[in-house]
Amino acid sequence: MVIVSKRGMSPLIAAVLLIVVVVGIGAVVTGIVRNQITTDKQTIERTSTDIECSTLFQIEVPTYNDDFMICKGSNYVNFTIENTGSEFIDEFQLKVFGDSGFAQNDSIITIGLDPGQVNANYVAYYAPAVGAVQEVLIIPKKKVTGETNKLFCTEAQLRFADIEDC
Repeated sequence: MVIVSKRGMSPLIAAVLLIVVVVGIGAVVTGIVRNQITTDKQTIERTSTDIECSTLFQIEVPTYNDDFMICKGSNYVNFTIENTGSEFIDEFQLKVFGDSGFAQNDSIITIGLDPGQVNANYVAYYAPAVGAVQEVLIIPKKKVTGETNKLFCTEAQLRFADIEDC
């Protein structure tokens, strides 16, 4: 008959349990770090797109006799826009805010605008939803590799208030 000492088993079981716990903690830490690195990478990629957008895409509404070339009618906004940046702009979004609500047109100038190019626009909107116009936003949009939709370049948007009647 073989006599097994309980004293000899206890250190062996303790060593095995210690190894299992250390490997488990290592796996959890590795998973957390890997997830954080992936999240940071996506944030950096999105931020670099925003930086590119704000430095390369610039627009302005030219002036004539010290007045911006933008005016409003009862259900439309008429404006001239110039691409003063160094990159092609794919589209623009127009948002019209009024005392009753807002309206937006997501795709104006769908042919795009080359650097230095000027384009005159007449954009209609649903007047009953807006009421009296208080503010207009013009936001450039660009196609980004890897994205299915065009992204809004909100850093380069133009904001106009107190717009004159046409």
